[in-house]
Amino acid sequence: LARTVAVLQRLDMSHRLFPVAARASELAKSKRRVSSQVIRTSTQGPSLWFPRRGFNRKSFGLEWYPNREALLESIPAVGPRPVFVAAPYEYEAMDKPGLLQARKYAAFASYSDYWEFIDEFEKEERPQPLHEIFTAEQARCLYFDLDGHPGYKSAHKDLIHWLQLFVRWFFSGDLLGWAPIDPEPVVLTSAQPTKYSCHVIFPQVQFDCYQHQSEYMPALLSALPALEVDVGGSESVPVLDRLVDRVPYSSFQLFRGPYACKLESGELRYDTRLEPDTLFRNDELTCFAGNVESDYSLPLPKLPELLEWNKSLKDLYSAQTNRAQSNSSRPPSPQSAQDQAALYQGCFRRRHRGGELYLAGMTLVEQFETCLAHLHPDRASDWYSWFRISGVTYSLLEDHSSDVYSQAKIWKAHFAWSRGYHSFDEDENISMIEHARGKRVSGISLLVKLVQHDNPGLAVYDEYTIREIVCQRQLFRCC
Repeated sequence: LARTVAVLQRLDMSHRLFPVAARASELAKSKRRVSSQVIRTSTQGPSLWFPRRGFNRKSFGLEWYPNREALLESIPAVGPRPVFVAAPYEYEAMDKPGLLQARKYAAFASYSDYWEFIDEFEKEERPQPLHEIFTAEQARCLYFDLDGHPGYKSAHKDLIHWLQLFVRWFFSGDLLGWAPIDPEPVVLTSAQPTKYSCHVIFPQVQFDCYQHQSEYMPALLSALPALEVDVGGSESVPVLDRLVDRVPYSSFQLFRGPYACKLESGELRYDTRLEPDTLFRNDELTCFAGNVESDYSLPLPKLPELLEWNKSLKDLYSAQTNRAQSNSSRPPSPQSAQDQAALYQGCFRRRHRGGELYLAGMTLVEQFETCLAHLHPDRASDWYSWFRISGVTYSLLEDHSSDVYSQAKIWKAHFAWSRGYHSFDEDENISMIEHARGKRVSGISLLVKLVQHDNPGLAVYDEYTIREIVCQRQLFRCC
């Protein structure tokens, strides 16, 4: 414990000395792109580590499909459900410089076949970049993706133990009579020198499908700040809140599998591969978050029961829910579990920012420019905020498709905001915005909500707010 506290003290001091770098390393998904030196080269030829560019129908011994729709259409309507996987590939575009990255999709008959594939590649010392896929109807275990400053590596065992205690506390394991060692984690770690990175799977905590998982995850992620580690004096660090990535919980989720490497700049990076540290009951298949064994499961109460039993958890979840809705001038609207957990975090709240902001009367482009200027600066370094705001940018570009002057102002405002990220890349931003084509994206109302969330002391007046005020005054006069 003393060693861990010493590590956290050093990290905390470095955050004070270098606040800009600290913000980028503390947030769960603050580093959009990490580059580092390759620490191993293959003795079996460059083709293993530098895969062919472009979409190849057959590679890694599998038959691939260019998109998820083609993959799903290839699966028979009856019969056992296969295990879906994805892999990245890079290609060159005629109208853009550098390499672009896309995904291709394939399937195994079972997780046993998936493991045999990995085992064969490991025996031959061949790299592979496979991600398992969780579809909306698929069962899955509780899993986490931890990302942070490389200094956390020396505290790795303590961090896993704290995460285990946190999960037990969240699900009221003591009240449910769980064994003292439950829930046992399966840990896969990366040797990447530039950051601390690992996946943690709890095979005993199981969800029936995405909807079942989504009933718990917003409350679980909102409670991460509850675990704090003292670093001396009166200071404490919410370690899990800094390390746990809140993003990888979508209805069609890709999650990097065992021994999988990242593909960067045309190369499969050996130092990024995820190697299992531990197994649950010596079962290799517990390395897959999508492999659910009913014999391993622990009883899970309903979320209302957990909130009733645990007042601290209830308070944290209520605070998170209120942050997502309380400052909005608009009526409450349904939010995805990802938005609630990732967009409306307490770390984006600016406590001493007051005054009034009048958006009513502005054009959409002017509102866009003004809202971006009032967001918390750390949002430019947060991957999920960047992803969602890029969708808003695309929406406005579409709305002004025939107005070149307005489009130029939209691009300029987006780039100016995104440059708050220390590794800003213009091509990366263009690619992300264009990636929104054909997808459901939010409009300016999302930006207004984020401004209201980030500035709780700021009164924001848009057209909706003004209409509400006018209606209330007319009603008052009538009464």
